[in-house]
Amino acid sequence: MKILVVEDDIMLGELLQECLQRLRHEQVRVCLSGQEAFNVIAEEVFDCAFVDLRLPDVDGLCLLTRIKQQDHGLPVVMMSGFPTMDHTIEAMRKGASDFLTKPFTLQDVALTLERITKEKQLLLRNLSLQLEIQARKELEEVNRQLESRINEQTRLFHISRQMDEIRSSEELYPRIVQLASTLESVEKVSFFLVPQDGTSLVSMACCGWKPDDCWPQKIGFSEDRMRELLGNGTSHVVIGPDEIQASFENALQTDSMLSCWPMRIRGEPFGLLIAFHGNASPSISAEETRLFDFLIRKASLAVENMALYESLISNFYGILKSLVNALEAKDLYTGKHSERVTRYATEVARILGCSGPQIESMQTVGYLHDIGKIGVRDSILNKPGPLTAAEYEIVKKHPAIGDSIVSELGLSPEERSIIRHHHERWDGAGYPDGLAGNDIPLLARIVSVVDAFDAMTSERAYRHAMSREESLAELLRNRGRQFDPSALDAFMEVMKKTEPKE
Repeated sequence: MKILVVEDDIMLGELLQECLQRLRHEQVRVCLSGQEAFNVIAEEVFDCAFVDLRLPDVDGLCLLTRIKQQDHGLPVVMMSGFPTMDHTIEAMRKGASDFLTKPFTLQDVALTLERITKEKQLLLRNLSLQLEIQARKELEEVNRQLESRINEQTRLFHISRQMDEIRSSEELYPRIVQLASTLESVEKVSFFLVPQDGTSLVSMACCGWKPDDCWPQKIGFSEDRMRELLGNGTSHVVIGPDEIQASFENALQTDSMLSCWPMRIRGEPFGLLIAFHGNASPSISAEETRLFDFLIRKASLAVENMALYESLISNFYGILKSLVNALEAKDLYTGKHSERVTRYATEVARILGCSGPQIESMQTVGYLHDIGKIGVRDSILNKPGPLTAAEYEIVKKHPAIGDSIVSELGLSPEERSIIRHHHERWDGAGYPDGLAGNDIPLLARIVSVVDAFDAMTSERAYRHAMSREESLAELLRNRGRQFDPSALDAFMEVMKKTEPKE
């Protein structure tokens, strides 16, 4: 067949050209724009066209319309990495023969071309009035396949959208099993991680289990079976009812068939999705196989993207913490200030019943509460005497400077408030925004108390450190004025637990 490929991504166009040539379609023409493709079609005759939905100069659906006006019988396959249901339906209505969702495989391309070839043969037979009754039946089958393909595209789009919404590993595993459980033949499903020692599978999430089911949270398996499940290069392994007990140690009795879908990250085993099917058939439908494969590929990409993002954020936090350490190292009187504030503030947050995410935020972002002092001159920060009014106004800018430094980190408003609002006062006389009472976020109110205590008990170039008792008394004198009463009371409780022994 002579095939036209319209794809603005040069590398992807070349890969698709190579893929088609491997399928023995030697005449493959690649165009990088819609106008170039239309000019080529006006001069040459093709047997099939692959068109990207997004092109630099024209919408792929508009190009599809022009192609059909030029050559109504030319089969056109639309391609997209960001498909929507509306795009899929509109493409089919405009005469597209198929719709491929990126990333697709060589098998997907081969199946598409096979169906297009059958469709063209059908049209030729129909046009020549040969075997009219049989042609009608085949046309109905093509329509049924087309409807099935649209349904499949809908489900692929749903999987893609659901996986793209995941922002943390805590969401990932439940989402994988939930999506897998929506497939028709699946009764229940579990996702397991593969530990580094490779001796067992550890359950991370499951769906469809009844309270009296006893599928174990940890499954041991033989070395040979492990290689078969995770290392034989196939997309999945099917295990019949008779094989389950021999394959998995401590597995429950079942009459169901199992399908095991390995997830690999950069070539290394990462996890295993195990689905129970309601029938004991030794095979899974081609459509469900494609859906499972797509789900696993999307999940693998999600893991890699999250790992990359978390690595970048971790490195950035490390840089900021290094800057904080460097800042505090310049002042022998306030060294380790941020570390002490974070430790005590975390204890106060626990006493006040803060949630797990809030505790984690305090442990991470609390350390950076004074990061904005990087933007204040050392001559002011380390001045061996009281600050002038002008100098104090400069120092008061450090919360806003810190907020600006972390603004691109994707922190939540409450996390950023630790940095921006830890010098606000309960009575509204603080800075930088003059917030008062409960308008000040809770984590910032907690840091305000602990930060003040640590500052008072630290030596300064212009004054000696106050004693623990003097500092606590000063805090209590400002209860309900400078400090949130509940946050201060919780801090006092922490102090009672850490009273020095006589």
